[in-house]
Amino acid sequence: ALNGSIAGNKNGFNWNLYGTYKSAGDYKNRYDGKVLNSRFNEKNFGGYIGINKGWGYSHLIFSRFDQRLGLVEGDRDDATGKFILFAGSPLERIATNADLDARDLFVPQQRVQHNKLILDNNLAIKKSRLKINLAYQENRRQEFGNPEDPSEKELFFDLKTINYNFQWQLPEMKEWHTTIGINGMQQRNENKGVEVLIPEYSIFDIGSFVYVQRLFKKATLSGGVRFDNRSVDSKEFKEGANTKFTAFTRSFSNFSGSVGVSFEPTDALTLKANIARGFRAPALAELASNGAHEGTNRYEYGDPNLVSETSLQLDGGVEVNYEHFSIGLSAFYNRMNDFIFYRKLLSVFGGDSLVNVNGNDIPAFQFDQHNAKLAGVEGSVDIHPHPLDWLHFENTVSFVRGQFDNTIDGSDNLPLIPAARLVSELKGDFKKTGKILHNLYVKLETDKTFAQNHPFSSYDTETATPGYTLLNAGTGAEITRDKKTIFSIHLAVNNIANIAYQSHLSRLKYAAENRVTGRTGVFNTGRNFSIKLNVPLNFAKK
Repeated sequence: ALNGSIAGNKNGFNWNLYGTYKSAGDYKNRYDGKVLNSRFNEKNFGGYIGINKGWGYSHLIFSRFDQRLGLVEGDRDDATGKFILFAGSPLERIATNADLDARDLFVPQQRVQHNKLILDNNLAIKKSRLKINLAYQENRRQEFGNPEDPSEKELFFDLKTINYNFQWQLPEMKEWHTTIGINGMQQRNENKGVEVLIPEYSIFDIGSFVYVQRLFKKATLSGGVRFDNRSVDSKEFKEGANTKFTAFTRSFSNFSGSVGVSFEPTDALTLKANIARGFRAPALAELASNGAHEGTNRYEYGDPNLVSETSLQLDGGVEVNYEHFSIGLSAFYNRMNDFIFYRKLLSVFGGDSLVNVNGNDIPAFQFDQHNAKLAGVEGSVDIHPHPLDWLHFENTVSFVRGQFDNTIDGSDNLPLIPAARLVSELKGDFKKTGKILHNLYVKLETDKTFAQNHPFSSYDTETATPGYTLLNAGTGAEITRDKKTIFSIHLAVNNIANIAYQSHLSRLKYAAENRVTGRTGVFNTGRNFSIKLNVPLNFAKK
């Protein structure tokens, strides 16, 4: 990866330019070796020009993101267990070592181009402030999956979005700080590919809100309320004489809001509590999908009759900060009505419902919704004992549990819930270790993910996932001369023991079985080394 940036500021006129290039070959793990077509490359650049004065500021921000991703399918040869290229096509063959060592992407692959232009204004008007943000975005997502014509765009979503945000911070009144505003977007999608996964559509969002905050001597009280409306206009689409997508219009609206308090009875203790009501309109893919794309290995069916999700959440926390240690604990409970999720469809003959797409049988999924609840807890402990002020022992633990109100095909567990996790890091920070070496650090980390034994097993959608522990290490420092940093260098090794594992949230966990080893799916990244070099350059005019 290469990254560079340059910035300037003179008499309130300021600007910035940056650019990044990344290229990665196929990653490797203990069980799969090199994972075919897990490679990617990425180019992006951007910056801004603006002016900052006593009246506020105005910035014009622009960016361009261009990413190409290989899409892992995980098909294997029955006799050897090796990965197969172009499965299901006349060009199907076993991948060679040269194929695995190359960096050019094979099909299936995806290209995402995102252009963004933002006008960000913050104006001081007497004792109030007016924020005006306008943006235009273009997102072009293309998928290529035809080995006989690699340039053919099987899917091509051309999405254009206009965003607007107006906020007025009113003058302070008896220590009450009030902000009112309106924001939303206009969005339109056109299909320009050979196949169509979702219909062409337009969406208009508008929302208005009021937010207030009151500062007390030892407490802060804040709260707000907003109203949102989303209008969806989905277009009809026919394949020959058959109607693949029926036109429909929907409108979703609801209120949401929150009230929270932060209380500091002492300098070392902070207590927080919050109650919030949320609202989410169904995404277009949830309403109208009818197709498959290579990125998910699923054939998805939407449901145009879905209603909005609403939720009521309670959360609270406590933080204790002393000179030699810090402790934090937070918890939440979220009650969700009409929670939207996808589930695997079953065949009338038993087993998975499969849809044949270009010679490949892909499992079918349907979007559905039910009432559910979600609860979680997160804790942290940071020990930095005196006189060993350079030493830090940081620990964080998190746990989330999600359940439907009623059992669905034998399971009440929510899908896509991460397993409990414990991360511990022992780190030494040495501010000065010589004339040229500064800010040296050395760290050792264990990242333990517990088993997820509460999968959404309904309709064979998910399976349990065993736990695993990864060992990571890193070091870095700044090299200086005459009290100026010449460069900084950072070294890291992740998964030192080269543990073979699968994340519970990975779609590749459900890829094809390796008949030679009996293992199902593709495993995550094995041992990984990285080195990072930062070289600051100063072009200040004397």
